[in-house]
Amino acid sequence: HVKVTPGAFNCALERIESQQYSFRFFLDFPEGAVRNDVELPAERIYFLSSCWIADKAIKDRAQQTKRQTEKALAKTIAELEELKTKPANFFQKALELRRMTTLVERRSKLANIISDIDQSYPLRDELLVEGPRGMLFPKEGTMAVKRFAGAMGGREQYHWVGKFILEEFFEDDNEEDS
Repeated sequence: HVKVTPGAFNCALERIESQQYSFRFFLDFPEGAVRNDVELPAERIYFLSSCWIADKAIKDRAQQTKRQTEKALAKTIAELEELKTKPANFFQKALELRRMTTLVERRSKLANIISDIDQSYPLRDELLVEGPRGMLFPKEGTMAVKRFAGAMGGREQYHWVGKFILEEFFEDDNEEDS
């Protein structure tokens, strides 16, 4: 039996284009908790995650942008490989250095765009759980404790203590919609 006292939650818009929100909540564990080889300290535990408003049109646009960016990345990688394997003397290689630099920068930029899309949009259904009122949540989030650092302890820092998994949401049938 683990004693848990009520906590609170906060949801704040992070990216308007993807309808991504930060989702944070905390619970107090006044006596801590131990299970197998995992121990939670006797304090407030913060649960850090994201959520999205489910919107098929936004998801479809993000998937299309990702596919187009992946094609551009594949083309850029192919051009780089062609330049690397192309027989050339020292002077020709020196003249192609600018082209090679441009391709390497483009490859990096395209990879960053793909990574940003993956982080900002709920594209992989197998990693999501449907929440109340058309919200989507990642199945996995981070658990942390808060510590204060810096001069006079004025800066908050979250220290990771584990992960949590959301399997499903239960809506209270007695609760009236507001």
